Amino acid sequence: MRYHSGVSGDPKIREFIERAKSGGASEQSLVGILSARGWPEKEIYEALASHYEQTTGIEIPRRTSTATAAKDAFFYLVTFSTLATWTVGLGALAFSLIDHWLVDPLFSTPYYRGGDTYSAAESMACVFVAFPIYLLVSRAVLRDEAIHSEKLSSPVRRWLTYMALVIAACVFIGDLIAALTYFLRGEITSRFLAKAFVVLLISGGVFFYYFGGLKRSEADKQSRTLRDRWMAGWTTVVVTVVMILGFVYIGAPSTQRTLRADGRRVQDLYQLAMKIAGKWTKQHNLPEHLDELQGAALADPVTRAVYEYHVKQGSQYELCATFQLPNRRQDWGQQGNMWAHPAGRHCFLIDASQFPENPGFYGVYSY
Repeated sequence: MRYHSGVSGDPKIREFIERAKSGGASEQSLVGILSARGWPEKEIYEALASHYEQTTGIEIPRRTSTATAAKDAFFYLVTFSTLATWTVGLGALAFSLIDHWLVDPLFSTPYYRGGDTYSAAESMACVFVAFPIYLLVSRAVLRDEAIHSEKLSSPVRRWLTYMALVIAACVFIGDLIAALTYFLRGEITSRFLAKAFVVLLISGGVFFYYFGGLKRSEADKQSRTLRDRWMAGWTTVVVTVVMILGFVYIGAPSTQRTLRADGRRVQDLYQLAMKIAGKWTKQHNLPEHLDELQGAALADPVTRAVYEYHVKQGSQYELCATFQLPNRRQDWGQQGNMWAHPAGRHCFLIDASQFPENPGFYGVYSY
């Protein structure tokens, strides 16, 4: 008993296929001819399927792909979300390194230098977490595409790939606006050119890889494999180099903790100096002991040693603490920073008749 399937496909295509097949035409030539006349490939293959169902009397099984499509969507979303995370982090880290290497005295201030290393540390964390996940998930996706070549033309893949291109465009536009903003504010040209190069390298690489990936087909499987390996290799090299430079810039986690401790010491001394200045303004006398000051930290946050206080002549006095690292930098472009100190015990000579200089974000710390 022959199977009679439901009629599918345009009747004109079905009639043409029936007569062309009876004349010995191949499926490849039929697809090429009908595609050249503007017929979608999906309708052509539906008509071919209908022809073979009528010829063989057997229904062509349809694959239920709901779960597979959901799984593919999950992997693609993870791929592109991690792509956005590590590319933005890598760009921000590169910007921090450029600001560190190409110092502009007009745009470099000692009052927020510690924030630079904090920002760089956050960018490195983004790259450190997102980049390996991106590589692993991308590798799984590429292996799946190699086994199931029909996924190369799946709507899920195409939609999410275009989403990745949108992300790359947003990164490109945003970073380029940031770089151009600094340039228009008068930054040195070398800084602007370096940042523009970073933007073009990252966003251009994403565009080159994913836009080219939309043209993948089973016919160029070997070239696709080489292209994927080449991009993965070079990307890993670039990311590794930038991350190493980032570690050199911010130092080890123990160094960052030491910097934060020294910054806290400077902040404590600054708060003490503010209270002493307030007392001098009201009473024109210095406190005999630090215990007279209410609401201020009187001891080192790590060693718990009490800060030293020495009254000098008139309105002058000293506050002393022991620091683990020096915070003087030759590239600050400013002289006379009252909170600059060497490593070890150091005393700050302060005049109570003047309010002390604000050390800012944990006290000018970037070594």
